[in-house]
Amino acid sequence: MNRRTLPALTALATVTVLLLAACGGESSEPDERTPGSGESSAEASASPGEEGEAIDRPEMEFPKDFKMTWDVATPADPDEAAAVNDARNYMEATFHAVTEQDPEDSAYKFYVVPHSQAQQYAKETAEAIVQRGWTVTGELRHSNVQARKGESERLITVSFCQNETEAFSKEVKTGKVLKDQGSETPYYAYSVLMEKSASIEGLWQAKAASTTKGAAQCAS
Repeated sequence: MNRRTLPALTALATVTVLLLAACGGESSEPDERTPGSGESSAEASASPGEEGEAIDRPEMEFPKDFKMTWDVATPADPDEAAAVNDARNYMEATFHAVTEQDPEDSAYKFYVVPHSQAQQYAKETAEAIVQRGWTVTGELRHSNVQARKGESERLITVSFCQNETEAFSKEVKTGKVLKDQGSETPYYAYSVLMEKSASIEGLWQAKAASTTKGAAQCAS
């Protein structure tokens, strides 16, 4: 996406570091950016196993010109598999808010711990794009998906790479695609702290999210 004019989200850095540290994970500070766009994989993102199939999840559908694709192997551990799946759902719900032009979209709120940094991150991500009169288009690719359990069995950190090479901002009114990326890197490393829901069996919710710009492991 065209990032040079997108507002930064640096206010979330301190909270993110503290929450990621609580999970026993690395605490790299989020980069100053608003994430980019993406297979419209709402149908493919139901949680694995019978527990996930019983969850009444929000429906999400992207426009035909936008998709989020994921190159991911399902972890053997059922909790890790569920956490990975719902970290994916969280990311997709965030950009569903963008394509719906609604920073208060209920989809991402389902996949976050209420009032958490992850909820604020999703809202401000959508606001930063929508308030510019933009939406997203193209393909947002994800790879190198990994899950790491913390000291608490209720917390799992899900990390992955995001490639924005084929994802762009688009003006809502004119349909103009903003393809000028300049010298900005299209590669980012994400870390999402997931917490097992206390009220919905099989559901994992995002508690904090951070990203590192130009991560070496994502550019290879």
